[in-house]
Amino acid sequence: MNRPILNYDQENDILYIVLREGEEDHFEEVTENILVEFDRNNQPIGIEIFNALQLITATLGREQLALAFS
Repeated sequence: MNRPILNYDQENDILYIVLREGEEDHFEEVTENILVEFDRNNQPIGIEIFNALQLITATLGREQLALAFS
């Protein structure tokens, strides 16, 4: 399996995770601020997380997030 590619847009606080190459056919909002993109074969190709830093900080806590980047 290929490793996901992470792209972070700091200005808009959007984290995009490329799961595999492909052209988006449709997407599904799996929860508020998280979209999963699918190709025409209904295979997931990417995950888009809006307000990513806020969401990750709320989930992990500031201390854990700081440790991850140290």
